Amino acid sequence: MKKIFLFVIAVIIVVLSACSKENKPLNIDNPNSSTKDEILPALNENSIEPSQNVNGMRFTMTIDDFTESYNEFKREKGERDLLIKDKWKQKDGVTRDNNGVEIKYFYYDDDDANFTATVEADSEKLLNIGCGTTMSTFMSQDENGSNSDKILYKAAFMARTVCRFPIGSEGVMQDIFYRITTENIDSMWYQGFIFSLSTQEDKTDSKNNIMLFRVFPISDSLKEEWNPEEFF
Repeated sequence: MKKIFLFVIAVIIVVLSACSKENKPLNIDNPNSSTKDEILPALNENSIEPSQNVNGMRFTMTIDDFTESYNEFKREKGERDLLIKDKWKQKDGVTRDNNGVEIKYFYYDDDDANFTATVEADSEKLLNIGCGTTMSTFMSQDENGSNSDKILYKAAFMARTVCRFPIGSEGVMQDIFYRITTENIDSMWYQGFIFSLSTQEDKTDSKNNIMLFRVFPISDSLKEEWNPEEFF
């Protein structure tokens, strides 16, 4: 129950714009699968479409589409940590963004990292999706290695799936999230998408600070307005 409660809180910070990090960049090792010299193909035109929401774009996937694709890619890699559709739970009812578009929040409670999603109420399509955990979980290590590696990989796999990047691109996604985590960067733009790390402080115990890695598409006009740092 405690973990579910923590990630209900995480859903609250799933907004449709990039959030600033209040904490200093974390000192973690660069995951072995990361790469800085691979350039992916241009944005897959089937992954996003225009919308009236505040970001001007939305993913073409619903939560069910994402879950199916995520599991399909996991099976292709021989990995067994699959998602279960019925474990997605809605947080509260329908609300509206600043453009008046009706949206809904969802969360998925997993063992080490959890997912959050914001969807348009009418289309049921994803506006953003996130992978979250607590600071203590992220910074801990067990006999199988560093948890930061596992969570960055899970966030990368999430981004690769919803953005429809080509197979084998997890390393690039992972390196983007790694740089956001370890450098003084709120978010980075790559191929039409914003990759960000949002945090929420637990004033009673910093070990319970929430971290949420997110990805969402934005319009070209919004990119010009925000002028985010780009990943190359």
